[in-house]
Amino acid sequence: MENQKKFYLPILFSIVGILGTFLITNQLARELVEINSAYDLITVFPGSTQVDVNTLLFLIIPIYFIGFFALTIPIALLMIIFNKISRSSTYELGVFTTGEGFSPMKMIRRGIVPALFALSTGEIFVNLLPDRMFGISINTTYAFMRLFNPLQTLLGSLFALIIGLVIFAPTWILNDSGIVGQVKSIHMSARRCPDTEGIGRWFSNIFGGFAIFAYPIMMIHKFIYVQYFVHDAPLNLFNLMNSIFWIVGIPFLVMSFVLPFIILNELGLSWVRPRIHNFARRLGAKEVQPKSLMLEMLDVQDHINDQTDDSDFDTDSSRMKRM
Repeated sequence: MENQKKFYLPILFSIVGILGTFLITNQLARELVEINSAYDLITVFPGSTQVDVNTLLFLIIPIYFIGFFALTIPIALLMIIFNKISRSSTYELGVFTTGEGFSPMKMIRRGIVPALFALSTGEIFVNLLPDRMFGISINTTYAFMRLFNPLQTLLGSLFALIIGLVIFAPTWILNDSGIVGQVKSIHMSARRCPDTEGIGRWFSNIFGGFAIFAYPIMMIHKFIYVQYFVHDAPLNLFNLMNSIFWIVGIPFLVMSFVLPFIILNELGLSWVRPRIHNFARRLGAKEVQPKSLMLEMLDVQDHINDQTDDSDFDTDSSRMKRM
């Protein structure tokens, strides 16, 4: 029962966010049509802009599930193989027994980086598309762009989230399974610090670093620079609060689409983890003991005293003891 309770908050967050996304996108589409009744977001889809928005949202949700179930485990295995080959000269594979605790807030925080990645890559993609695909001209009014920009950003990021889930969902499995890369002991003589890093963490740091760096640049460019310097929007409190609302709020909406898959990952972990462990061991992964990763901090005087009496060294507990 206690394990089930941890899902309540992420489920509530996801439901509110997904319903909020449908409501917000439909409201934006409705107001766009009020400004320009002839506007059609996607001409290949029959119907109004509002129908186009709902069609896109209903299409991408099953694509998320298909990609998650079909690609997550194969890509996780490929990540292990890539890490094994590319870092074999310095690192060796290890299997670390992780703890079982994972709170609701940690589940929600896990969705932040994939959401930022989807926003960043989505903005890059839509900016590469010609404006004429969306019926935008240089003379498009600010009143229109104030509604179009958040709609385009939100839909673009939800499409990019397809790639985001394919990249980040395997890293969740690797992190939760305790698959690590540990620097080989022979390198300790080369003035190198001990280093043990989760393989999933290594991959997520690469893509997550890009997302965290690119997200504020993309959002400030679109909702501040373009809005106030390109379209000459009046810089008043209402418009500024509107810009801040979208910059801060859109990531939470995208996160709500990530959380169902974080929950699925938690539910399937007991089945997936032993299979990931077996695969890593076939590639030569060794068991990593938790105590071998813990550094015990000693007082300076204790350390000096222990240096003078080697017999006080306890090899079983890997710590210095004073008699």
